[in-house]
Amino acid sequence: MTFWELLDDAQRAAVTAAGTVRRFGKGTVIIREGDRGGWVLVLTRGRVKVVAAGPGGHQAVLSVRGPGDMLGEMAALDDRPRSATVTAIEPVTGLVIPPDRLTRLLTEHQSINAVFLRIVTGRLRYANERRLEHGDAGTAQRLASLLVDLYTRYCDTDGETLTLRMSQSELAGLISASREAVTRALRTLREEGVVSTGRQRLVVHDIAALRRAAT
Repeated sequence: MTFWELLDDAQRAAVTAAGTVRRFGKGTVIIREGDRGGWVLVLTRGRVKVVAAGPGGHQAVLSVRGPGDMLGEMAALDDRPRSATVTAIEPVTGLVIPPDRLTRLLTEHQSINAVFLRIVTGRLRYANERRLEHGDAGTAQRLASLLVDLYTRYCDTDGETLTLRMSQSELAGLISASREAVTRALRTLREEGVVSTGRQRLVVHDIAALRRAAT
């Protein structure tokens, strides 16, 4: 569940009062790796990609975040430079909460602080699980697992069609695979009617088949 989904109505009102609504166009860099700043962003509309520089300057896509998700929480906790770059992959709207208001919010509302920490620890746990998966699974299985994860995040029922605005290079970065390996895996999924693809566009048609491929 997202940060916003874990809050009740009173908590959401407190978060809304602490933040300022900001809008970002597609392609806007919202957070830049290495910058300092303890503010956080709670997304209310649109999706972003989270990218970090790897060895040799390689850009690895760490995750895709959408409505209800919180961004920038690590720098808010440890006051260190941003660990990743966040870029809007479609028009985005969110609540920006500056450091002083965030501190006051978490101090005065211990229940919100508990949700905040739950999100942080959940992401650390997820990162560890993904590292283990990457060590044991092949590219096709890891790609299927990623798509199932994104489908679960953005779709309420199995009958929905999910459209992702992502390139094959970005998908490869998310599962630590080569673009060529992802291209081969996608070709197989297309031939089986599980997905269709276009320029920086992937549509999931058969989530049941993807779940089978992910196991």
